[in-house]
Amino acid sequence: MALARAAERSQSVAYTVTREYQLAPVGASKPSSDVVAEVSFVPPTEKQYTIVKAEGNDRGAGIVRRILDHETVMASHWQPHDISPANYDFALLGREMMDDHLCYVLQLLPKREAVELVRGKAWVDANDFEIRKIEGETAKSPSMWIKKVKVTINYGKVNGVWLETSTQAIADVRLAGPHVLTSRELDVRTATFSASVNRPKTTRHSRSHIAADTAAWIAH
Repeated sequence: MALARAAERSQSVAYTVTREYQLAPVGASKPSSDVVAEVSFVPPTEKQYTIVKAEGNDRGAGIVRRILDHETVMASHWQPHDISPANYDFALLGREMMDDHLCYVLQLLPKREAVELVRGKAWVDANDFEIRKIEGETAKSPSMWIKKVKVTINYGKVNGVWLETSTQAIADVRLAGPHVLTSRELDVRTATFSASVNRPKTTRHSRSHIAADTAAWIAH
């Protein structure tokens, strides 16, 4: 698994993902805010974002900006939150099929309390040892206003790049109740990166057919 993740980090594909975020109380019939952002990654550690649309409650736009600011910082400081023996103890719980892939199910036991670490389970592909899913609760509450955060992160290959294909997290907010920030992938563009140029040219791959909502939550 560690070797697979090292190979994944060494990949030379730059990409840009367009995501739509929607913030709402759990069970609400419509979102209180709608935000669209473009997130670009240039290997090995450069990540940037641009907010291209923000409608509704200002709280949603503020949360999305904090999420993306955090992603930008973590891109160059991945070691403290990597799924590795440096950060976790592991236990083999068994095997399960996931989307026609046989996976080892590992228990994740964080070695310290940190917002970026998850106490829960990971599904690791038995063929290529890539992580296909992580599910659990953050090892530390991100804020005194947040009781707990439940997260589910799914991974897969999109246009030759191993990515987080969807995430879902629900935060139990004090005084306000459970809230969810959902997101969906609208577009993916990839390019072969060359260190001799500042920015690679990208090839557009439409992903507008993806209908399933995804979710993300990082509340600092």
